[in-house]
Amino acid sequence: MNLISKLMIASFAIIAFSCDNEKSAESTTSKTTSTTTALTATPKKFLFDATKAETAGNADWVLDADSSPQRFPTPAQSNITATTSETFWRGGLSSWGVALAKLGHKVETLPSGTAITYGGTGAQDLKNYDVFVVDEPNTRFTAAEKTAILNFVKNGGGLFMISDHTVSDRNNDGWDSPAIWNDLMTTNSVQANPFGISITLNNISETTSNRLSITTNPILNGSQGTVTQLKYSNGATMSINTTANPTAQGLIWRGSSSQGTSNIMCATATFGTGRVVVIGDSSPADDGTGASGDTLYPGWTELASHARLHMNASLWLAKL
Repeated sequence: MNLISKLMIASFAIIAFSCDNEKSAESTTSKTTSTTTALTATPKKFLFDATKAETAGNADWVLDADSSPQRFPTPAQSNITATTSETFWRGGLSSWGVALAKLGHKVETLPSGTAITYGGTGAQDLKNYDVFVVDEPNTRFTAAEKTAILNFVKNGGGLFMISDHTVSDRNNDGWDSPAIWNDLMTTNSVQANPFGISITLNNISETTSNRLSITTNPILNGSQGTVTQLKYSNGATMSINTTANPTAQGLIWRGSSSQGTSNIMCATATFGTGRVVVIGDSSPADDGTGASGDTLYPGWTELASHARLHMNASLWLAKL
């Protein structure tokens, strides 16, 4: 082999070695970036309300009932692993809480008898949380609590509002969840109709696939899966008013409805720098377990879309 041939072979070898090293470096960088992203992701804090008679009558809209819902569900969520069952906690919303904990987020309960506050010094003041979940309140928010909730959202918080059908007053105080949510939005000191959403005083039961067709919507097509259906087992629809809030948007409608401003079964909005999700039935979040004697419904597992909807919405509210 002559000298020129040897030099050409040596040059090709150097080039090949260089390319292999570049590929190796790209692979290492990719893996490092992925791992770093996973490790540096900030866990979000979710607060589930238990101050508004969420366990009245036969309801169980809490993470962990025990004798009464406490701030920290027991056993400690630090013991939750990828294979932990939702029965780890004893509440109608335990599947939801366990699913969030499996993603590394923190969940707490605001116990009965505690006021909802924002901007205060209390350990459970809303300023200490990313998302506030209120599933079927059966007692009205006080004037101060309305101000706290709306300012929490206005300043960047996420609010998950779950209603039920009209005439669902479980504690017989004259107020049910549709009326309570409408009262928050119409009678407050912050802004009238801040979210551009109102709950319709009706009672429907149906399964629908009539959803927004935008494939990039993070709630219907999020990291937790694609939402294709929603089943109401006695729930209330809602309407949106884009004049009051241009960001108000329907995501899922009744099966026979046009995708307009009424007959909506799930809606979203932003307010200030915060976000809001509204679902008009508590059944889809119910995992069918809880305190003995309660009338529970396995909505969480009834349709795969139910868990996906609530989890995608939770992460969107937390700005993930």
